[in-house]
Amino acid sequence: MPKAAQMTIIIPGILLLVCLFAMMPVVLHFGPGDGGLQFSWGQGFQSLKDYITGLGTGESFTYYSGKNEHHFWERIGSYFLTSFYYVAAASILGSAIGIFVGIYFAVSKAGWAKSIADFVGALPDFVIVLILQFIIVLIAKETGVVLFEVATLSADDPAVVLPLLAMIIIPANYMVRNVAMQMKLTLTEDYISNAKAKGLGKIYIIFYHGLPNVLPYVKGDLHKLMGIVMGNLFIVEYLFNNKGVSILLFAHAFVGGEYQYDIVVNGLFSFLLLYGLGYALLRAFLYGVGKVFLR
Repeated sequence: MPKAAQMTIIIPGILLLVCLFAMMPVVLHFGPGDGGLQFSWGQGFQSLKDYITGLGTGESFTYYSGKNEHHFWERIGSYFLTSFYYVAAASILGSAIGIFVGIYFAVSKAGWAKSIADFVGALPDFVIVLILQFIIVLIAKETGVVLFEVATLSADDPAVVLPLLAMIIIPANYMVRNVAMQMKLTLTEDYISNAKAKGLGKIYIIFYHGLPNVLPYVKGDLHKLMGIVMGNLFIVEYLFNNKGVSILLFAHAFVGGEYQYDIVVNGLFSFLLLYGLGYALLRAFLYGVGKVFLR
């Protein structure tokens, strides 16, 4: 099937899946009496119907924050740009660090560094965030110097560096292990032995013979890498209280005990756009790396 035809099926399917996922808090609820789980598909599809109808009137793009009504298009810009900043940084910097550190691990005997990377890779993302915050608090307590903000308490004093570190560490660590494994396998190939026999330098062989043959494997894992980045975004924005799309969802999904289906759908669509932009940036970055080290 042509790729264009596949996309005409996949994209509407993803959009429908988002709409169905967003209606779960409406569909699933505990019944009275025994408190058993009940399904109210009628209410869920009514929410979807109201959303589709509201697209024409604009009602699907309004939501409440407390008793105040806001328009989604007027507010999403700042939230989206904050999230995009972290997604872009995590994608590009995490991949760049991961590729070059992964190459170093593949050709060196830095066992202690590999052990640290394996340990960090085994930690959940929220634990990494808490460790970073704890280190800054400990340094501030011992020295009186606050190196970085540990959370965003106001728009005038946002936490920037620690969220950025937390966003970069996990995708970079994943990329390090992936590149190191593929580079080790690549350096055992016959064409590498042939290049060595010709007297080519080690650095040249690694970057102009090995790396171009590792990059296709990296490109094949981009969706998994973007999944890690987007999952990390939820945790980082929530724990650091950064005003991104995650906070928009967390703060306004339920207001006054009422579930706001419209803002959840719009927020999830924003995440899809973030995912697409991050994926495009990664593809462009790897394309550029491939061109630089093309023989």
